[in-house]
Amino acid sequence: MDAVIQSRYHHQPHTGVVSHETTQPSEDLILERNAELRKNPGALKDMSFGRQVASIPIIMYEAAIRAGYDLNNHDHKFAGTEMDRFLKSSEGKLCLIQAPKEGSRIIT
Repeated sequence: MDAVIQSRYHHQPHTGVVSHETTQPSEDLILERNAELRKNPGALKDMSFGRQVASIPIIMYEAAIRAGYDLNNHDHKFAGTEMDRFLKSSEGKLCLIQAPKEGSRIIT
């Protein structure tokens, strides 16, 4: 089945334990494309909607929220600060499509 998010349950009969795994089949494709775009910063020239900074797989976005990043805050300035903080984390750096300039904010 082609789905954005896949959910699987695993049952271990010898222990009786049931575990749950959520995956996004396109996650690796998105992260690989991000890495390629970071190598060639001029590849994205369409500025009709502004400068694209990152491409975040849904599963990573949800994991960031569970990890304590307040990305859905109603105050857009605070949510932007939280997104900046996430994109500077080791997981968030994989989502960047442009390498940030040293000492600058990623989200403005």
